[in-house]
Amino acid sequence: MTEFVRLLYRQLQATLPPTRAYSIQELRRLGLPDALVHHLQHQAIARAETMLPVLDDTWFDTEAPDIQEAYQQLRNRLRSHVRIPASVWPELLGESLQALAGYLVQPIRTLTAHVFAEADSVPADEALRRMHWFQPYAYFREAVALYVEEKQVAHLERERFESLLVRVDRELTADFDAEAWVRLLRPLYELAALLPERPVVLPASLLIAFFTEKQQPDLVQRLQAEGTALLTAEALERLLAGKELSAPGTAPVAEEEAEALPLWRRFQLQQAGAGEARSANEAAALPRWMQFYQQPPAEQMPAPPTAELEREVLGETGLRNRELFITHLFNGDRSAYLRVLRLLRDTPTWAEASQLIAREVFRRYQVNIYSEPAVAFTDAVERRYRKNQASPLQ
Repeated sequence: MTEFVRLLYRQLQATLPPTRAYSIQELRRLGLPDALVHHLQHQAIARAETMLPVLDDTWFDTEAPDIQEAYQQLRNRLRSHVRIPASVWPELLGESLQALAGYLVQPIRTLTAHVFAEADSVPADEALRRMHWFQPYAYFREAVALYVEEKQVAHLERERFESLLVRVDRELTADFDAEAWVRLLRPLYELAALLPERPVVLPASLLIAFFTEKQQPDLVQRLQAEGTALLTAEALERLLAGKELSAPGTAPVAEEEAEALPLWRRFQLQQAGAGEARSANEAAALPRWMQFYQQPPAEQMPAPPTAELEREVLGETGLRNRELFITHLFNGDRSAYLRVLRLLRDTPTWAEASQLIAREVFRRYQVNIYSEPAVAFTDAVERRYRKNQASPLQ
């Protein structure tokens, strides 16, 4: 990882030399990956905290509610306009690249070290605040936040924190196919895209470290046996798909499941193996949407009138994740959800459909396009157009 970070650092230092200050807004406009800008912003705010103005209570009643409110508003405004001085730009850039690369490859190890440092226990609210330094893999934050809320714990222990992350990570990725793994690795490929090499590649050593933490020895072995030093996202997906097809002892699957699994599988947790019961404490630590989608739909439940529309536009994803999409993408407005599906049904091309989603869903409801529900919805719609293009009848 050291060489990967060194190359990134050298490239960005050449592109953005330390000759002046850089604002967070400018870094976003320049097209740096969101995850990197996000971490740089937290770094800058942490450094700038000591520079924020301090109220002098000699002449002012600094405890007055309106003074406190105005002062907090000022501090928030200053934080939103933070910039990184030229004198510390190389240092903060290097620290953010090192931390982010470590997180994208080994998130559990990196998060635990970042949250706890040398401590064995930290206040729960402080742990959650520190977790927000890292933008991708939001399911870790959701799991810890829900655990804190449900258990009403004031402090988090290092060992419990790490075991919680391991369990949530294992259950979320338990039934990942090749496409889902590559999707999860997208932020790391976006970081690698800062380098001039095209197509974008990742060192196999980073991928091996990634899958080692994910407790995927078969995938690690396949990467090692392949012997390829650098892998594009497409090459990695082919390699992982080959692993799935040739895995010894794999039970045959139904014909309808032979295709690559849709991305909604990222939201649906596979039940534990036979005889492996979850404790109530562990179940309570899962994000709400993960708890909701643990169980498959009841087989005897009659199909609602909207089922055919959902199946046509979203495939089986719509039938399984209807409430997830309505809640997280449409602010709970079922009629808006159906209206967009009808529009998408009548939209002839993916280019037009993607614009419609951006306009009628993401912008209208202020949705984070990188959130898991947004990615799943977009992927389901796009899959329909890919299938249509592949069909000889089209």
